[in-house]
Amino acid sequence: MKHDLRQEMLTKRLLIESRDAEVMSGQITHTLLELDCIKDAECVMAYYSHKNEPNLLAFMHALLDMGKKVALPYVAGNDNLIAVEYTFDSVMKSNIYGIAEPIIQNESEQAEPDVVLVPGIAFDTALNRIGYGVGYFDRFLKETRALKIGICYDMQIVPHIKAEPYDVAMDMLVTERRVIGPY
Repeated sequence: MKHDLRQEMLTKRLLIESRDAEVMSGQITHTLLELDCIKDAECVMAYYSHKNEPNLLAFMHALLDMGKKVALPYVAGNDNLIAVEYTFDSVMKSNIYGIAEPIIQNESEQAEPDVVLVPGIAFDTALNRIGYGVGYFDRFLKETRALKIGICYDMQIVPHIKAEPYDVAMDMLVTERRVIGPY
């Protein structure tokens, strides 16, 4: 079930025209910048867009312009995800999945985000998420106290996702059309 939904939604997301994705990403960026939890955060962990995910680069640069710290996911050697600082000067490389991440000197260069923006392939209104199925984000999210905000296009919201014991629900969702959740 999850596998089929993952494939169907990934295909739909990949079919979004680049101009439409750019407009929707801009709307998501605008909404995020208006949220009190973002305004109050010292460090926000975002992500680098992959496979037509909402692009948060303008959002990350806006945060840096505001003097906030920005972190990005980094796939560590022990198959875990860590948050590492991103700056205008960060040199990026592709990880084993083809996703851009900052080059770091060693894995002790971890950031402590107050808010984590989480990509996904599908979400539901109960704030459950389907990712790529590898579990990196779920393992990371289990270990952080940061506010968890799922980021997606509105068409990625489905009626119901059966959560497994290892899945971590979001605290809220932000799409180009709405905010779902208590914040």
